[in-house]
Amino acid sequence: MWGRIAFAMTELLQHTAQALSQALAGHQPQRLEHPGSRPAAVLMPLWESEGRVQVVFTKRNATLPHHPGQISFPGGAADPGDADLAETALRETCEEIGVCQGLVEVVERLDQVLTITNFLVTPYVGLVDARADFRPNPVEVARLVVVPLATVLARESYQLQSVSCEGVAMRQLALARGVPPWPAGPVGIMLNPEPVGCPGRKGPGRGAGGGQRRAKSGGQPPGPRVDN
Repeated sequence: MWGRIAFAMTELLQHTAQALSQALAGHQPQRLEHPGSRPAAVLMPLWESEGRVQVVFTKRNATLPHHPGQISFPGGAADPGDADLAETALRETCEEIGVCQGLVEVVERLDQVLTITNFLVTPYVGLVDARADFRPNPVEVARLVVVPLATVLARESYQLQSVSCEGVAMRQLALARGVPPWPAGPVGIMLNPEPVGCPGRKGPGRGAGGGQRRAKSGGQPPGPRVDN
């Protein structure tokens, strides 16, 4: 599925992939019908660090015109040249955090989500090669935020948070980790610090998880920070 390849997968990630497969066995990922929406995809990267499986998020650059400072998964709108939405998620992951095809194995597809900016987002779960060198693109990514998978999946990690979107007060279930609140989506893992877009606001330039076309990054960026 999605062109699986041999790469350096740790034993812990192998066990995690098996557990995910068992947990989702018999579940058909939801597909939404919404004519006129823009197709997009994101990747939930799973990576082993400090002896635990971690979920890798990006914190968007505060200077971006759309959704500045938000916590998000790498991803964005589909390009005409993408073979499918899994390729969209992998391409955007490569562009945003420097982890490219050959270093990620897509193992699961999750329920689609329709954002209020009219993006129909398909989320994928991917395992990251142990040898991957994270290289966030500074044009879009201020830093990486890495949170243990066990924390992300634990119900007790979530609470209702009050957020404001262009003056509209909202209450959303969120995972709070000492950074802006991260509202929960399907299976508690589609997370952002505020609604994905605001009522009346046009969608981002390139997609639900990304903004404008990325410039090439230079130098050695800082590595992931683990938030325990």
